[in-house]
Parts: sequence; C-alpha cells; structure tokens
Amino acid sequence: MKTTLLKALLTFTAFALGFNLNAQTSCLPVPAPFYESFDSGAAPTCWDNLSSDPSTSPDNFWKFNDQGDYGAVNNGRLAGEFAKADGSNPNPDSMMLISPEIDLSALTTPYLSFEWFSNNTDFPGDNTPLIIDVFDGTTWTNLDTLSGDSSAWRFQNYDLNAFMNQSIQVRFMVNQTLTSNQAIYNDILLDEVRIDDCVSTTGQDGTAQICITGGVVNLDDNIIVKPNGGGYWSYPSQPGLVSGSFFNVSNLNQGSSYEVYYIERLVCYDTTVATISFYNYESAGNDGETWACQQEPVSLFDHLSGNVAIGGVWFDFTGSQLNSSLVISENIPGYYRYYYVVYNTNCDNDTAGVIINVEECWNPGGDVSLKKQDFQNISISPNPAINHIKILNPSNTSALKVEMIDLNGRLVLEENIALNNVSEAILDIHHLEKGIYTLRIYNGEGQNVYKIVKQ
Repeated sequence: MKTTLLKALLTFTAFALGFNLNAQTSCLPVPAPFYESFDSGAAPTCWDNLSSDPSTSPDNFWKFNDQGDYGAVNNGRLAGEFAKADGSNPNPDSMMLISPEIDLSALTTPYLSFEWFSNNTDFPGDNTPLIIDVFDGTTWTNLDTLSGDSSAWRFQNYDLNAFMNQSIQVRFMVNQTLTSNQAIYNDILLDEVRIDDCVSTTGQDGTAQICITGGVVNLDDNIIVKPNGGGYWSYPSQPGLVSGSFFNVSNLNQGSSYEVYYIERLVCYDTTVATISFYNYESAGNDGETWACQQEPVSLFDHLSGNVAIGGVWFDFTGSQLNSSLVISENIPGYYRYYYVVYNTNCDNDTAGVIINVEECWNPGGDVSLKKQDFQNISISPNPAINHIKILNPSNTSALKVEMIDLNGRLVLEENIALNNVSEAILDIHHLEKGIYTLRIYNGEGQNVYKIVKQ
C-alpha cells in the first residue's frame, strides 16, 4: 500500500511539475543491441533526467561527471565514467534516469544488464533504494528494487522475454526519503547499461591431470576453451585460492578432483568448467661432487643441492639399489657416480647424481700422496700440519694459485697472490677444523693436488 501511494504521489507530483513519467521524446527508437557506458562525462543523448523535487539544484538530478562521496568515493572508477545519484539534504523524493526507446525486435533472448554501486560506510545498512522499471508504451513494470552495501561494483541482469518484439524504456529511480539518516551518505552509482541477446558462447569444458611445482596450478594452461577470453576464474567455495589465472592448491589434496569456473558475462553469464586433479612434482635436487679417501664414509645427501625431496631411492655406480644414503667409498682410486631417483605420481621421475672422487690419502709415517703432479719441483710441508703449510716453489713457476677443499667439497681457503713468481709461500690454516683436505696448486698450464691432514 505504501509503495502504491508513493508511486501515485510521485506521478501526481511529476505531472504537476510538467514531467511525463513515460518520457516520450522526439528521439526515434534505438534498435537493440543497446549499450551505454556513461563515459562521455555528460548526459547521454535521448536519456531523460528527471526529479520530483521542484528545486533546480544539481543535486536533485543524476550527474555524469562527478565522483562519489563518503563510502562511494573509493569505487575504483574516475568521475566521468559513470552516472551518479548524489545523496543530498534536503532530499528529493525521486531522481529518475530514463533510457531512450529501445526496439527489441531484433533480439531472440533479450536481457537487461548493468553495474551499480552502493556503500554507506557511515551508517551501514541505511540505504537509498535503486528501483528498476520498464515501460512498454502503456505501463511501467517494476523489475527489481536494489539496496545494500558493497565495496565493489555489482552486476545485475534481468530477462526481458516478457517484452519480446516491443519497444521499451528503462527507468533507474532512487528514492532518498527512505533512509533513517541523511541520504548524503549513500550515493548510488550506475554504469555499463546493456540490452542484448543472452546467448551461449563457444566455451568448452575441460579436464586435466596436472603435474605442478610450488603448489600453484596455472588455469590458463589449455585446460578449457575460453568462450571469448574476457572473463575471470572463480572457485566459489574458497575464493581466496584464485588469483588471476593461478589456483593455489598447496592445502588441497593431491589426486582429488576440483571444479574451477571460468565466467564471462555481457548481459548474462556463461560458465566454462575446468575439472582438475593435481600432483606435486618432487625434485631430486642438483648434482654434486666430492672428494674422499679410500674406504671413507660419505653421506650422499650432503652433496646434493637445491630442493631435494625425501623418499627417493639411491643407486650405486653399477646400478644397484642402496639401502642407505651413507656409503663407504671404494678401495680403488677413481671417479664413482651415485644416482638419486625420486618417483613422481603422474609426473616425470627426477634424477640427480653425486660423483665421489676417491683418492689415495696420506698415512702416518709416510709421504704425502699425490693425485696429480704437473709441477715436479713443488713440495709441501709439514704434513700433518697444525697452524701453517709451507709451499716451496724453487723453479719460480709463475702465476700459481692455491685452493683447499674439505671432504664435503666446500672451498675453505683460496690464495691467488702468494705464489705469483716466488719460491716460497706460507698458508695459515689454524682456523680450519681438524680433518683431511685437498690442496690444489695450479695455473693455466697444469696442477698439483695433495691430501693434507690438519691436526
């Protein structure tokens, strides 16, 4: 009853002011499809902008080049890109924005759609309603009355099949008398008005089993055929898992199926479904290399780098499976390659290798053992050593460099100057831990390699 009386009062007021609510204009009907973006910064051609308030204040009419105020100021669009019903005090009873006549006869599945914004942050829930009506030349029909708060633009659409083959006008009306507080806190914004056919597009659903790294699936990886490519991905049960085309599955179950939706809309929605199951790709890591004395324990995992998945299988240099990653180096000097294989479900297996360079090492009471000697006159003393090593280079072999490597293959000492055209150099090793080290003396012509015992 209140709505009926309100409309009757509005109609009487409008006629008293000389406004025709049916908004018949001299403009010819516009054939659908129809689209208005409100991007010109001015009232669009053949739209009527009416108010039931006799004041000529700009606040009593829809605006087209004005930013939102209060909760509507941060709406994400620039002034001049939308229409605005500016909440004001004193309040007009109604502001009406009425489209030109639109001929639907070319459409087979006519729909109306638009975007709107309402966000009262000062008095949440105290909203100005947005009323949507359609005029068929004789009667105004109410499609909906919208209200509520949201920090984002909202999309609405309506089936116009009841008006098939007719010419219609659409009215967007706000009633600012229905708020408990002042209506200034709830501007209503309108954009992207469209009347067109609602048609199914050419999107095709898809299913995929995906091998991934890093817990993220790229949904754009040819899982579906997109209708037009102007939509967005959605996982409604947990929206935060989707960012653009990336689906965060790090906390979901491997092997289970998940449906993610690709949504496009013009005047109506079209949804394409990607059904995925995923498997994490686990890495065996990066290859490594180390030095070891004969019959010395070596932990193979210590010499892999990168992201190494636990649970793989080790194989020795003959291809035999090992029961442990801790091995005893061979008794014969040489190069021995061990392999670590990670078996992935629905993904390629990954393999990494560790080379153990087995060498003869110094024994107490004996001379230092040599792996390779290109420079015959160079000698090392003492060995074992505690605080320093003396290197004699009586032939003044030029441009020599020195490095020491521990049993884990780490470079622990490097010297590029001390042996440059000199006959003797002393290396300070007091800071090194006790153990066996490889000492390498080299230049561009050759190298000498020794095993040094640090006591």
